[in-house]
Amino acid sequence: MSTLSLTIGPLALFALVASITPGPNNLLLMRSGALFGVRRSLWHLLGVQTGFIGLVVLAHLGAAALLLALPGVFGLLRWACFAYLLWLAWLILRDARASAATVARPAADGRPMRFVEALLFQLINPKAWMMALTVGSAFYGGLAPTHLDLATAILISICIGGPSMLVWTLWGASIDRVLRRPAARQLFGYAMAALVAATAVWMLR
Repeated sequence: MSTLSLTIGPLALFALVASITPGPNNLLLMRSGALFGVRRSLWHLLGVQTGFIGLVVLAHLGAAALLLALPGVFGLLRWACFAYLLWLAWLILRDARASAATVARPAADGRPMRFVEALLFQLINPKAWMMALTVGSAFYGGLAPTHLDLATAILISICIGGPSMLVWTLWGASIDRVLRRPAARQLFGYAMAALVAATAVWMLR
């Protein structure tokens, strides 16, 4: 019997809680949905999902043991994520300030995150690594996971993680009509910049 077959329920619950709660990916997807719509944000979402699957595979191949054995490496990931998120927060703040001087929608000048960009971001996303490491080590009862276990974990992450991120994207898209006013658009930009910066600081905990 597969070692994961007895823990599908707990794994699915973990995937739901971990993927639906706020984090860098969900905040950026919400902003993308608000500014660019759901359709243009799908490649961003697919990049996140593909990147996370890659992390699960890496954890299965031994990256989990390596990161646990070298805690300093995980510290470097935290600082890299911190720097990247602060840079994104600055870009969002800059765009929000610029929007006060123009009537055009930000979507006309900007673009959503590309597939490859979203995929590569997962390599420095501590929350994504913690989820992948947990999937790769906490649900096997101390036994080595099989290829069936890996396939099952990936399927669960797709079936639960994808819709969870889509909820955040749809949530962002639902406030699109509010952002038609320049003042509201600017306030939203300030709020998103503050949230992304706060997330960057939280990642250093």
